[in-house]
Amino acid sequence: MKFCLNIITGILLLAALAQPKLAAAEPQSVADITGTVTFFYYDQINEAAPFYGELLGLQKTMDEEWVKIYRITETSSVGLVQQGRGFHEVAEDKPAMLSMVVSDVDAWYEKLKSAGATILKDLPPAEAGPVEGRAPVRGFVAQDPGGYTVEFFTWNASQ
Repeated sequence: MKFCLNIITGILLLAALAQPKLAAAEPQSVADITGTVTFFYYDQINEAAPFYGELLGLQKTMDEEWVKIYRITETSSVGLVQQGRGFHEVAEDKPAMLSMVVSDVDAWYEKLKSAGATILKDLPPAEAGPVEGRAPVRGFVAQDPGGYTVEFFTWNASQ
């Protein structure tokens, strides 16, 4: 009887070892994702377009009557969509925020402030050296003509 149990245990063990192994929570490949576009919706798309094209100086890569796309980097863009087109509708609450990592946050702050853009959160003064408890970024938040928040920040040197 003991001999039979050992054989059965051995067979079950071999059967378990022969099963294909499941990969241990490996991240899926995202090689086919080549970029992102964040879309914002406007009652008047032509009022928002100058903010991105002229004030921010972003390159327009698509210009249709109802949608305009501006390149932020080689792999990311912001799209403006006219109310009544696209997937969403204009909403009074603007829960989305566009955040842009910039190399000179002070220059961006001065540019937007001098152009009269609405600043929702001012740029804090630059601090010398790493400070314990300091946020990992230094930046400010503006509002575009449609009411969306646009954050400009730079990573702190200690990051």
